Amino acid sequence: MRGQIAVAQVVVNRAFSGYYPNTVCGVVYQNSHRHMACQFSFACDGIRDVVKEPDMWERAKKIAQATLDGRLWLPEVGKSTHYHAYWVRPSWVNEMKKMYKFGVHTFYRPRAWGDGGDAPSWGNPAETAQISAQLADVAKSSAELDTAKR
Repeated sequence: MRGQIAVAQVVVNRAFSGYYPNTVCGVVYQNSHRHMACQFSFACDGIRDVVKEPDMWERAKKIAQATLDGRLWLPEVGKSTHYHAYWVRPSWVNEMKKMYKFGVHTFYRPRAWGDGGDAPSWGNPAETAQISAQLADVAKSSAELDTAKR
């Protein structure tokens, strides 16, 4: 769930950055017409999106809403505007400041854009922890259930 919150924060950071579209949908679907060359692979992979885990879809929507409401914030992700999984080797990584590594993802901010001090921040760690705990009690993904079994 922390990873989902981090990605939601990246999307909102991009919307506020001035370098990407200024709406969440604009950020998420930027370059969606370019097969496997967009910001978020689900938007341009050509695979029809089907909800296979309704509880997780509901949790994702709650994370998105709480982020948009300014209630979730991970200080370690900060003003990150980029991330990638460890198995990806993006060409842009050398131009970035590494902000945070969590699970299989590493989060970055372009060095040339400064620290993002002029961009808004929101929420606080205590509220983020409280909301996370509530959402974790409501639903678990198949991956989380598999981890719990080990």
